[in-house]
Amino acid sequence: MVHPLLNIVIVEDHDALREVMVEMLQTQGHHVQGLDCAEALDDSLIRSRIDLLISDLNLPGADGYSLTRRFRAAHPLAGIIMVTARNALDDKVNGYGVGTDIYLAKPVSPDELVAAVNSVARRLNAQSAQSKPQTGTSLQFDSRRSVLSGPLGDCTLVAAESTILTALARAPDQRLEVWQLLELLNLDLDTYTKSTFEVRLARLRKKLVQVGAEKASLRVIERGVYQLAIALRVY
Repeated sequence: MVHPLLNIVIVEDHDALREVMVEMLQTQGHHVQGLDCAEALDDSLIRSRIDLLISDLNLPGADGYSLTRRFRAAHPLAGIIMVTARNALDDKVNGYGVGTDIYLAKPVSPDELVAAVNSVARRLNAQSAQSKPQTGTSLQFDSRRSVLSGPLGDCTLVAAESTILTALARAPDQRLEVWQLLELLNLDLDTYTKSTFEVRLARLRKKLVQVGAEKASLRVIERGVYQLAIALRVY
């Protein structure tokens, strides 16, 4: 069976193991980047397209739990595989609790890791095949250049707008709660100014309309829940 090729990030502080994992998955055709700590997965990288995160639990600085939680908020539909020597039941439960899809205990055989990656690839491929546009108009967003394109032209988004639009496009049903958006913008739910946040959303709505979307393409569907109601391809 041919599996979809993925953009994969591996966070592992053991240099030799990280290099082996990167090389092994590259031979399967995937695009793979290896990092030695959670902090190396900075905001600019976490906002880019990542299909699968493979992370150790014991990392220098921020641990795998906090990394997984941050990554899951930015990539609700992406895959997460945790590969760690910590195999106690509580560790596994906590790992799944922060968004892990597959929890593997070290040492992991190459065949098992490849099988886990292929399992995630099948799930992502099924999600893509089942996704349907919410309206007849579709837009494209170039995340590297922050350029939004539609039938009426192009426009450039600022960093906060790019973060909001990309997160909504990748979320289940293209909807997120306000706390998730605030976390991605590094804003505190208890101290943020609602009017300032709404201004950002209003500017983003205006740019969506500018390139050809309907006025209701970014809407509040219930208290504290926002939805992107248009097909958007992020690349």
